Amino acid sequence: MSGFAKIVCFAGCALLASTPAFSADVAPRPFTKAVPMPVQSWTGAYVGVTAGYGWGDSNSTITAIDTQLIPFFQSQGSIPTSLNHRLKGFIGGGEVGYNWQSGHWVTGLEADFSYSGLRGDVTSHAPQIGANPETLTSQSTELAWFGTARARMGYLASPDTLLFATGGLAYGRVKVSTNLVADPSLPCTNVVCSAGSTSETRVGWTIGGGLETKIASSWTVKVEYLYFDLGNISDATNSASPLPFWNGRPMVGVNSDITGNIVRLGLNYQL
Repeated sequence: MSGFAKIVCFAGCALLASTPAFSADVAPRPFTKAVPMPVQSWTGAYVGVTAGYGWGDSNSTITAIDTQLIPFFQSQGSIPTSLNHRLKGFIGGGEVGYNWQSGHWVTGLEADFSYSGLRGDVTSHAPQIGANPETLTSQSTELAWFGTARARMGYLASPDTLLFATGGLAYGRVKVSTNLVADPSLPCTNVVCSAGSTSETRVGWTIGGGLETKIASSWTVKVEYLYFDLGNISDATNSASPLPFWNGRPMVGVNSDITGNIVRLGLNYQL
């Protein structure tokens, strides 16, 4: 073997002998599992604001109190036996609540109070029929404010997204005004000409559902639908005739059923 070959052989043997030590020095670091981010609990109190749109119905029946004239006018079609119209408008306010989380389930209680712009009106026009004059029967209804106190039951579709159903008490301030005008081209001299108005706080029920999702550690947004029924509100029109013996006499009774729907967005902060 030549001298050069001996040198190469010696160097190769030395390299092989040092390989285990070198490998030990560059051994891979042990694998460590990443620490998961903590999941924010839904348990706790919260406050928030809501805003949305409402629409509803005022369905009224008109019955005769004065039995001398009104039944005849209704039988001729001059005065309707019912008046129905839609309400619609903005609704918005604030809410408070508390949630309890157990696994994927979240239960809670929520109360809200809102300004309401739900309003509507209708006019029934009856042309002159024989001796019966042209008659206008009009009605307007408004929901001045609205509130609920409800239970909620929800399921977490993901740690940050809650699907929920809700239901409970509903209440609101309802105003209904009704007017009868016979022969509108003249001053209100006809004894049928009458008007009435009432405003009451009505209590009923509501049911609905929605979706709520976390957008930050303490903030959530939600979209919610509610159906409500505030029951019946009653009133009577009184004659506006200038005749002393007829002025103020009750003419027709008005019974209105108030129902509605609300779709709204909410922004809540968990305390």
